[in-house]
Amino acid sequence: MHVSKLKTYNFRNLADQTVQLAPGAVYITGLNGNGKTNLVEALYILTGSRSFRTSANAELLKWGSRESSVFGTVVHKTGADEIGISFSPGERTGYKNGAKVESVADLMGVCSVVAFSPTDLTLVKGSPSHRRKFLDRHMVDVQPNYLNTLMAYQRALASKAALLKESGISVAELRPWNELLTEYGGKIVENRVKFLISLADKAKGFHAEFAQTDGELKLTLESDLVNKEGEVSLDHIAAGFERVASREIALRSTAYGPHRDDVAITLQGSDCRAFASQGQTRSVVLSLKLGVIDLLEERLQESPTIVLDDVDSELDAGRSDRLFGALLRKGRQTIVTGTSTPPQQLVGDSSLQIIRVENGSVYS
Repeated sequence: MHVSKLKTYNFRNLADQTVQLAPGAVYITGLNGNGKTNLVEALYILTGSRSFRTSANAELLKWGSRESSVFGTVVHKTGADEIGISFSPGERTGYKNGAKVESVADLMGVCSVVAFSPTDLTLVKGSPSHRRKFLDRHMVDVQPNYLNTLMAYQRALASKAALLKESGISVAELRPWNELLTEYGGKIVENRVKFLISLADKAKGFHAEFAQTDGELKLTLESDLVNKEGEVSLDHIAAGFERVASREIALRSTAYGPHRDDVAITLQGSDCRAFASQGQTRSVVLSLKLGVIDLLEERLQESPTIVLDDVDSELDAGRSDRLFGALLRKGRQTIVTGTSTPPQQLVGDSSLQIIRVENGSVYS
């Protein structure tokens, strides 16, 4: 899979223009602040997901504008799709092959992008929400219908949270919402457990290449919804909701469910979330992302587009060589940004496309 054309309108500082992209290696160069990251952010947004930089639509609009859009052509092994998303404050609208879709979520799975950026260290060192979002985002890539379960759970959770804000409610009033949350929560955790088992196996192999002396990488889902035998049981989940109901009423907030899950990341038994060095953290993040790419290719039978936003400057020579070696050996569309000349690993590619961004305008 690759994105062959990207069209932006009123998007951040970018000029209104259409950019043609090569199916292999692409290097985007320019001084900081000129729009390199904005360009790859626009491409990432075609996935139907939120930006990897912000969740606020208003930040995507050019200064003084009330609307913005990104459109692109996504080429698959079976054909091509024209997709796009328009933005206004508080609203997103999706389009596919000239027609408006019911929800932007309908675009999930059409365009798969795995992005590497300096902010990815939060995947290990940040809050549990970063790790949950990472899991769910790529589970949707593999199985787009999983998004429906996530959205159904979030709607039920929001309704229960609103009820808990009211005074004088009873445990009985929570039970209808807890029944829904048991059903959807069970599906979410069951899918997370299965996905994480597959991802852990892939990531462990890549980590052995990146950091042979750091020890074995292990990933484990931490969830109150998994019983002592490591199984996902609806009876266990329902009992958990019943057990915390009185406490939730006292707290006036939810205290149980997959929205509180986390992923334990360990090296030789040491918790990376607390004890990993910067170098170890980078190796773990690269291994997780490469593991996701392998899983996507295995399940979808085609490669996602890869985006590396100023990552080369964050890595030592050894990690950089191993990363590019892993990414480039299958001829994937790999889009790299930087401020100077292309990384040495790209220079030998005769089909390399070089793009320059200057004050928001793109030159190829």
